[in-house]
Amino acid sequence: MLELKNITKIFNPGSVTEMCLFENFNLTVQEGEFVSVVGSNGSGKTTLLNLICGSIPVDEGEILIGGKDIRKQKEFFRYRTIGRVYQDPALGTCPHMTILENMSLADNKGKPFGLTGGVNRKRADYYRDQLASLGLGLEDKMNVQVGSLSGGQRQAVSLLMATMTPLDFLILDEHTAALDPRTAEIIMELTDKIVKEKGLTAIMVTHNLRYAVEYGTRLLMMDKGQIILDQAGEAKKNMKTDDILHIFNQISIECGN
Repeated sequence: MLELKNITKIFNPGSVTEMCLFENFNLTVQEGEFVSVVGSNGSGKTTLLNLICGSIPVDEGEILIGGKDIRKQKEFFRYRTIGRVYQDPALGTCPHMTILENMSLADNKGKPFGLTGGVNRKRADYYRDQLASLGLGLEDKMNVQVGSLSGGQRQAVSLLMATMTPLDFLILDEHTAALDPRTAEIIMELTDKIVKEKGLTAIMVTHNLRYAVEYGTRLLMMDKGQIILDQAGEAKKNMKTDDILHIFNQISIECGN
């Protein structure tokens, strides 16, 4: 379980551009939940992910995973049990390494390392089976450099790599935003399949309101560092895209747009 308790985050403190984005912010994510997070630019969506992952520090409050405060843990240490897929497909893979080498690297995340070979050929069949489950024919391209793949193929590999080791959380940071509509649909279907099959706890930030409604078990809408909508269970299932769009339009009017 993830708990954010009384979180405060101030950017540029003491300057003319000082901005308090979060003040006494609270959020609890239960194990096994797939949470979709929507909101306008500047609402705090990506900052929320960065606080959880340790990319930026909190000023006040606690971040608990399984009841343990992780605020003082370094970012690289948190990533031992957090998988993250970024908006840019290039950020989740090493382009000059082959698919086999990339998957071997992901397979060894959090494990001790030394002067042994980085690629365990005995695991190649396992990697091939994992790639075959994506249905994109990547199992026949194990020795192809990842940089030569399409954006959608790279994102699929990134998604697979991020979930190869045991995870506390899967963080999806607008991971379909840079893809064409057809490829984005494929990646979302793969995401849903992997989250369900592996029983992952996931938090997905997206600007696609339809994805937020159709996928996941819980939907949050953020505005100015606050959660203004939180729907789960039957209430989430009964939501429609127009319902969220209506709230977005109301916020826009209030902001003078």
